Amino acid sequence: MAHVSPLPATELPFLTRMFSKDAKNYHVWSYRQWLVRHFSLWDTELPYIEMLLQQDVRNNSAWNHRWFVVFARYTDPEKHSIKNGDADKEVEPEVVEREIAYSKEKITLAPQNQSPWNYLRGVLRKKGKGLEEVKAFSEQFADLEKEDEVRSSHALDLLADIYAGREEKERSGRALELLARRYDPIRKNYWNYRRSLLGLAQVEA
Repeated sequence: MAHVSPLPATELPFLTRMFSKDAKNYHVWSYRQWLVRHFSLWDTELPYIEMLLQQDVRNNSAWNHRWFVVFARYTDPEKHSIKNGDADKEVEPEVVEREIAYSKEKITLAPQNQSPWNYLRGVLRKKGKGLEEVKAFSEQFADLEKEDEVRSSHALDLLADIYAGREEKERSGRALELLARRYDPIRKNYWNYRRSLLGLAQVEA
């Protein structure tokens, strides 16, 4: 087995300085991911990511890195792609449940932040289950009967998929209508396309 030299003490402080200048620098994040994998920093890296997300829950780069830190350890990059959800080892159920709970916690803090909603979808796919599991949770942020009280367009998007999966076409269409007409009209054409897949008429913003 090849000997791996210890991580040079200067590298992580150097990256911290780089992030202080540009927290979204793709090249710096890519290098940090290489360090995590090469030096097996999986366990020590997670508290750092939690600190970043505590400072700024909308830091999408930190959310992407969290996905890498939590799930890339189960994937051999020579064989599979983490982006495709591939894995060489089974992800422990307690890890998946922890990440679902973490996503929900951060969504509650900032319901209109898209990053944890996307993260939650990805974790549910890792679990091998549909979106139905978070139906009640999502409905806390988007009650279709209380249009003025919707707190998250991303909850509407998720609910549209959940209702469609339950073959509740009218409810799915209602969520898409609210998105097209009121909560995300700039993407009206996309939401109307989704409605057309359900056989529903277009909505005018």
